[in-house]
Amino acid sequence: MTTPPASPTTTGRVSITDVSHHYGRHQVLAGVSLTVEPQEVVCILGPSGCGKSTLLRLVSGLETLQAGSIAVGDTLLAEAGYGLPPERRPVGMMFQDFALFPHLTVAGNIEFGQQHRPRAERRRRTEELLAMVNLSDYAGSYPHMLSGGQQQRVALARAMARDPAVLLLDEPFSALDEQLRRSVREEVVRLIRATGVATLVVTHDPEEAMEIGSRVVVMADGRVVQADTPRQLYRNPANSFVARLFGEVNRFEATVDGGELATPFGRIPAPALSSGTRVEVACRIEDLELAPAKRAPDGLRVRVRHANFLGASTRVCLDALGPAGEPAGGFRSEIHARLPGLVEVTPGEELVARVEPRRLMVFPAA
Repeated sequence: MTTPPASPTTTGRVSITDVSHHYGRHQVLAGVSLTVEPQEVVCILGPSGCGKSTLLRLVSGLETLQAGSIAVGDTLLAEAGYGLPPERRPVGMMFQDFALFPHLTVAGNIEFGQQHRPRAERRRRTEELLAMVNLSDYAGSYPHMLSGGQQQRVALARAMARDPAVLLLDEPFSALDEQLRRSVREEVVRLIRATGVATLVVTHDPEEAMEIGSRVVVMADGRVVQADTPRQLYRNPANSFVARLFGEVNRFEATVDGGELATPFGRIPAPALSSGTRVEVACRIEDLELAPAKRAPDGLRVRVRHANFLGASTRVCLDALGPAGEPAGGFRSEIHARLPGLVEVTPGEELVARVEPRRLMVFPAA
């Protein structure tokens, strides 16, 4: 694929401010605010029904804005009682199922969104976009003749045909099989970043969001829960929901005592919390270290239930034990550890589990 030959005709920060939306009595969005800078790819991540796709439809103009405002640079796209029609917005959208017109060729699909241009200019721009996505040899082909990855690139080229200032991608890679998904999204995101277009990507896949997003906006129940870089979201989640969204965790309850928390992995400072406060403490399963009990007397005693070799790692299921070998209280479920490579452990074997205190996460008790 070649570097995109053209830049957007309209540029500027995308500003979504205090946007709320209802379907009847059901509130889908509640005061959502976020920004996207030019050349930035922002992923919106959250469970089904959290409002992420509705937000994209409001930006594109496919839904009428009920409250708040949406702007690109100095251009107001929508506010309550006002909205530019979709065709007048500097927005390109790529849908989950690609939504290519089956009766049009690849070139015809890309030309479709350029009716405002003279014929010669449409053809020139279409040729540029075909070269951009490395499909010049397929200009006369029809969508059913293409692979899933090729259809994906046609959909991207069509979304870019109007030189948008904002690109919206709604679950863009979910229709591809697992082996194809990673390679296609790497190429698509590389192309998007090269254009300088501010991009919003909706996904329900945390790994995908971390891989392609400059920032990730986590949503739940129509609200922004946390917006930050993938690294910050993973290591410093705002709450237990965000922590669990980005990977499996072990959770247990604790009580603040004298500015500290007594945890199965040792005491950790909690100077900002008053004595008696109940909290939830969590650790990621890959942060759990296991050692033979005889060599590591300090830590949480555990007993192996079973282990599964996963290729790059081994996932071990454990029971937490008290001082006398009985099941330990406080844990909400069995404990899990993910250790690199092949780890040989035996069901019933007793070990000691440890976690570096700085890897423990503390949240208000549910």
